[in-house]
Amino acid sequence: MLHRLRLGGKNEKRSFSGSIVYFFGTIGWKSQKQCVVALSSAEAEYNALSSCCQDSEWLYQLISEITFKKINSIIYSDNQSSIALASNRIYHHGTRHIDFRLHFVRSLVENEKIVLKYIPTQLMLADLLTKNLPYLKSQGHIETIFGLENQNKLQGREE
Repeated sequence: MLHRLRLGGKNEKRSFSGSIVYFFGTIGWKSQKQCVVALSSAEAEYNALSSCCQDSEWLYQLISEITFKKINSIIYSDNQSSIALASNRIYHHGTRHIDFRLHFVRSLVENEKIVLKYIPTQLMLADLLTKNLPYLKSQGHIETIFGLENQNKLQGREE
């Protein structure tokens, strides 16, 4: 689960990324300022996706060593452009400048190590790490992240 949004102060143009890692419950989360200035929201989201995939790959390798089982990580994003960029090898005028090292995400998708899924913004739990949310929404996200309420929201279903 990842999210990129908030810009820094008046002179700061770098975005913030946030991600939450689940494995039978929350095992980690991260919120950090991106290292580069993104030229579009799609690029900033793709930067965040790349960072999240690095964490996912580490967990994949750890679990593979311990259990000898191969698992596919599901990564939720609320940005359809970044998902399309990771799933499509065609370069467009607006995306051809993106650093090739970020296409690490694309190789994980092609090798079926990760599955990218869209999740609506209102269900994006990582917003808690990148935005000032209203109290009730923050409370709901905190309860979900720490397993205090039904996990159906994570899967994009409301009861």
